[in-house]
Amino acid sequence: MKKFGILPILFALSACGTLGIGSNHETRLYNNSKDTITVSADSGVYKIKPDQDMVIFSNNDLTIKSSNSACSEKTVMRQLNTPAVILDVFPIGWMVGILPVFIDAISNNMYRMPEAYSYSCVE
Repeated sequence: MKKFGILPILFALSACGTLGIGSNHETRLYNNSKDTITVSADSGVYKIKPDQDMVIFSNNDLTIKSSNSACSEKTVMRQLNTPAVILDVFPIGWMVGILPVFIDAISNNMYRMPEAYSYSCVE
């Protein structure tokens, strides 16, 4: 019976990225161009007017398109959540194998979005 009590504790300790660090899925996007931009994210499609900003939630990359055809399309890419991966491997991960990494991957905490991004179009 004690083994069943230890199992949930082991799972909780193995998900350091999920429980300890978490992840950042919000990006404050600044529009420093002269034209309105359209941002496509998991949570929807947003329009941001010139010289304004908006906080956008997304688990995956953001795609930015400008209403000006001379401006190229930009992609804001998510980055590896390095501290979470390190904590997944070293405190307890070496004893339970890939379980911590697997838990963080399922909970979508392996990657994080940048906290802020500034879009500019140079014509």
